[in-house]
Amino acid sequence: MRFLPLSALDDCYWYSFNDEPIAAGSPYITPRLSSPAFLLPDETPDAIWHLFAHTWMGIEHYTSTSGLEWKREKLLFRGGHSPFVFHDGSIYYLIFEIHTRTYGRKGEKSSASRIMLSTSTDLMLWSAPRKILDSTAVPFASWRGNVPRLFHPQLVSWEGRYRLYFGAGAWKLRQPDETVAASFGYAESFYPEGPYDVIPEPVIKTDGDNEARSLATGHVRLVPCSDGMAAVECAYYYDEILKKPRSHMLLLESRDGLQFNIKREIQKSPERGWAAYYLTSSDIKYKENEETWYCYYSATGKEEGPNPLVRESLGLLLGKRR
Repeated sequence: MRFLPLSALDDCYWYSFNDEPIAAGSPYITPRLSSPAFLLPDETPDAIWHLFAHTWMGIEHYTSTSGLEWKREKLLFRGGHSPFVFHDGSIYYLIFEIHTRTYGRKGEKSSASRIMLSTSTDLMLWSAPRKILDSTAVPFASWRGNVPRLFHPQLVSWEGRYRLYFGAGAWKLRQPDETVAASFGYAESFYPEGPYDVIPEPVIKTDGDNEARSLATGHVRLVPCSDGMAAVECAYYYDEILKKPRSHMLLLESRDGLQFNIKREIQKSPERGWAAYYLTSSDIKYKENEETWYCYYSATGKEEGPNPLVRESLGLLLGKRR
């Protein structure tokens, strides 16, 4: 894969492919489809699109011939959250977070997180997952006394080692409710399977004095570049005009994967529609034959009607260089 320079993202303009979501879960069984991670046709053994996301049931696998209409293949790992696919040679590594929770019990809390890894050579058959990191090994995984929790793991090859980046520290926003990551850090290893050495301090954290992420760091998706590392952050902040929490996608840049600077805002959560609550996560890749960035994202909103449900669905942003 050819890495583009940081400027290839910085000089883009972005637009929505459609005003409606391109993929959603079952309206009543799995109303929330979140955390997309996708592979382009030139990255897959069967030359079609593959996408992984999670519902409350676990990691779901989808395929597409166009990247616009998606066919559900199957539920891969029950109870899994926040999938990410890393391609290294002929092996695909599916990385995700899992924690135990018993639904319906009053006052029940989630257990500590485990980051799991499974491998495949064809994207259809996957090995039994193994644990590569536990949240109890991460000093900043507990936020304000909450159970230690990790979010959104992803793997990057960097300077001869593998960096396992992740969100950490569960923080619950209100109006509407959303559990999000308070910070973002990483661990390092010489092998994708570990063992991993955790860096003791986060590289990004919630900052009440920073208007861009005054409420929470949220989801961060990295984009390795030829001269550094870009990232798209779905950060949470308080809108002083509307007097409510909101989220927005921010473009970040880093030369070393340690210090990230905000370059600009890509998109805000809209004031109405299917994505009017929060932009919750994203995944982004450059499709070279179209000279276009594809950014699939998940967002929450409320249905219209007498008994509205909070839904989470997937949308698509396209980026073109100016």
